Amino acid sequence: MSIAFRFFIYWLIFLLKVACGVPVIDIEESNSYHWQKNMNEHEFEQLQQGMSYMEVVEIAGGDASEMISSEYYRWNDEILMTQAYTVQFKDNQLVNKEVIALKGYSTRE
Repeated sequence: MSIAFRFFIYWLIFLLKVACGVPVIDIEESNSYHWQKNMNEHEFEQLQQGMSYMEVVEIAGGDASEMISSEYYRWNDEILMTQAYTVQFKDNQLVNKEVIALKGYSTRE
């Protein structure tokens, strides 16, 4: 997927959320620090099957870091750069969640 197309999709999702009155911006602005819009392990453990995307956003304190596909979203970890959380939705209901390891570009072994 090209960068321009991804940007278009993200922009479209943002516009839809704003147009529908979704308070994502209010949630993110309520954080004391920018990094708090990411997720941590405690917040991840609070996620339960059947939750809506907005319920997950409220727990995490911010919108997903990346939309992997139309049903998969990724939140970066607040502290660890080597860990993230993926959440899968079906019909706007949480059906699966997973902690994933992120691989960097380090040449150290």
